[in-house]
Parts: sequence; structure tokens; C-alpha cells
Amino acid sequence: MPIFHAIVLGITQGLTEFLPVSSSGHLGIIPWLFQWNDFGGDTKMENTFDVALHLGTLLGSVVCLWGDVRTYSRAGLLALVGRRPWNEESKFGWFLLLSALPAALVAASFESFFLTQSNRIGLIASGLGVFGVLLWLVDRGVKAQPATQDLTIWRAAVLGCGQCLALFPGVSRSGIGITVARTLGYDRSDAARLAFLMGLPIIGGAALYRLIGLISDGLPNGMWSVLAAGTISSAVTGWLAVRVMLRWVKTHSYAGFAAYRVCLALAVAMVLLAR
Repeated sequence: MPIFHAIVLGITQGLTEFLPVSSSGHLGIIPWLFQWNDFGGDTKMENTFDVALHLGTLLGSVVCLWGDVRTYSRAGLLALVGRRPWNEESKFGWFLLLSALPAALVAASFESFFLTQSNRIGLIASGLGVFGVLLWLVDRGVKAQPATQDLTIWRAAVLGCGQCLALFPGVSRSGIGITVARTLGYDRSDAARLAFLMGLPIIGGAALYRLIGLISDGLPNGMWSVLAAGTISSAVTGWLAVRVMLRWVKTHSYAGFAAYRVCLALAVAMVLLAR
């Protein structure tokens, strides 16, 4: 795999994991569009590179969200061992972890099925378009409720079930998280921050799950430079995407992202038909 391809895919992963435009969709479209065949059907090598990209994204996003991560994780752990009372911060931390359970259970139960969907370009285009329109409709139609700030177990359950849809390529983990959060009454800024924080245990858990399998099988030889390039580029752009997005939504709607998704879906459909 050329270093250039690794950097391009790393940048793509870092940006699109947190912008509501679908990282899985873009990682499927780019190699398909440019006819890259970097792995040659070697699933072990492909999984190794995928783990590297997700670890980079996790690192960049944790650095950017470190204030929230430290606050909620510390409060949750101290409350668990009885050194601090259960308050909104400690409950928020544990509810974030619990929100990852539905998607984790579904992914583990139907892993082989979802892996076969990742390269279905028609499905990716459909997910981009349909959920892009849904994002626009919800963001445009729902008014934020000032009292909706804290995360309750009921809201965590609803958000967690929504994350199951993100297992399909083209849907977008952050996109569906923001859509559901806006439906529940969160304002645009809180919806984005909540979706990003919810993504951390999911991204980390998925990367750890695949990493354990790779370590037991042994890492492929000759990939260290490619893995380093992908990890670094995804970490830097992941940090940048979170930082820019949290500032952007304070004064802008999600309409631009929805429009981009629909336009990309139409463009992919036209190329698919032309081929």
C-alpha cells in the first residue's frame, strides 16, 4: 500500500468520523472511485490498517475532548468506589458507556453481515442521501428545549439504539447521533458534543476488539510505515474535525452537511450507473 494512499485514507477517516457525513461511506467510495486495490483481498491487512485509522481518530478526539473525558470519567470512577456522591457528572459518564452497548451487541452478533455491507456502493449512496435528508429535516424542524442538557438513562438508551443504524455504511455515527440528539431536544452545540463523546467508547471498543484478534494472529510484515502514516494523519485531522465542528455549530445549522451528503449520493449514483 503506497504511503500516499495511507495518508489520504487517514485524512478521510479523521475528518469524516466526526463530521456528520459518514467515515465508512467515504472510506468505501474513495478506493472504489480511484480503483485502488491496496489490500488485494487480504482481510488481515485491511483489518490492521482499519485498526490503525481508528486508533488515530480516537487519540485525536480524546485530546480535543480531554476536558470532558477527564471530568466525566473521574466523576464516574469516584462515585463507583464510593468516594464521591452520584451526581449529574458521574451519571453522565456511566450513561455514555451504557449507550455504546446496543451497537456493540448488534455488531458482535452480526459481524460477518455488516462486514459484507461495507463495500456496497449503492447502499453507501442510499445511506448518505436518506440520512442526510433526515438530518436536515430534524435540524430544521426541532426547536431546542432549554431544559434538555443532562443525559438520563432513557435518553442514553434512545441514543444507543440510534447508533445501531450507524453500522450500515453511509449512515454516519456522528450524523445519526446528532439527529437523535436534536430529536430529543438538545441544541446544535450540545448535540454535536454528545454525539462525539458517545462515539469515543464505540470507536475505542471496536478498535480494541479488532486489535486483540490481530495480536493473536500476528501483525502483517512490512506495514509499519503505512500504519504510522495512517494513524498520524487520522489523529491530526480527527482533532481538527472535532475542534472546528464544535465551533461551527454554535452559529450554523447542519444544512450544509446534509446538502453535501445528498450531492455526494447523487454523484456516486451517476458514476455507478455510468460504469
